[in-house]
Amino acid sequence: MAALEKSILATLAYFDVLDFPLTVREVTRFLINPEKFVDKKIFTRKKEELGYGQIEEVLQNLKLKGLVEEFLGFYFLPGKKHIYLERIERIKLAEEKWKKARRYLFWIQSLPFIELVLASGSLAMGHMTENSDLDMLIVAKSGRIWTARLFVYVLFGIMGVRRRKEQIIAPDKICPNHFITTRSLRIPCVSLYTAQLYAHLIPVYVRRKEVLDDFWRENTWIENYLQNWEHLDGYQYRHIQENKFLQKIASLAEVVLNFMFRGKLENWARALQRSRVQLNLPGRITMSDQQLEFHPNSAEGRILQKYNKTIDSWKEFGSYLELDSGLN
Repeated sequence: MAALEKSILATLAYFDVLDFPLTVREVTRFLINPEKFVDKKIFTRKKEELGYGQIEEVLQNLKLKGLVEEFLGFYFLPGKKHIYLERIERIKLAEEKWKKARRYLFWIQSLPFIELVLASGSLAMGHMTENSDLDMLIVAKSGRIWTARLFVYVLFGIMGVRRRKEQIIAPDKICPNHFITTRSLRIPCVSLYTAQLYAHLIPVYVRRKEVLDDFWRENTWIENYLQNWEHLDGYQYRHIQENKFLQKIASLAEVVLNFMFRGKLENWARALQRSRVQLNLPGRITMSDQQLEFHPNSAEGRILQKYNKTIDSWKEFGSYLELDSGLN
């Protein structure tokens, strides 16, 4: 079996774990790097883009071999036709949740020290259930990550839309579970799971376009996992409506807070939040002045385990295995 065939099968296998059938364009965009399936065992960045037509041709060949099935333009592993209907229903749900998310996030542009907000998880994928929350990755100004998180939590707490730590299920609640800074834009934990997760990120608020550009530039490691990855800019239809008045409030608040408190507010916010975080949970919890990541009970290990099990059932893949990014 050729490397590209393995790559396409592996891509469908990964999304099969999520019950997520793919169109040809999605297979092309989120294609697992064929370099992973060549005999030389090398792991390099992409050399050339594999086009839509080429991917569609191989998909049709795999379909003729009975290794892939297709229904109304969606491709999936044999026997999984039912996930097409599930995806259509989840797309409809996602559109409703996007309306709520953008309505809530409209007000985040009034907060100081927030540079960039990206939707992640099931919201970014457009693959949601009734119980899904709204995951966010937020970039704060360097040296103000704890203050920025505090303001975010206060804002969404007042609005009654913040997911609280005791809530196992929090439908339609904002879950700002990952903060980084303008000096720590590179995601340090890499795996096939995180590559797919961050490849799906959708910018919803971009205060300065150069910060978004720097973020994508710092995370080109995604190309090692995904052959044709292309990032989204900040000015597509998911972006919230910008409000100059709210942004001026944010800028004024920064000037006032920097003048009145200097670093004292950041120190106080750090001490307050550290005292409230439970560290001995499985998954990944990271707390530093450069990154705040709260993914207890992360799905990464479970998803990669199921993915590896599917891959292991195909002898053509040999000893190929994907490792997690370093979970507790």
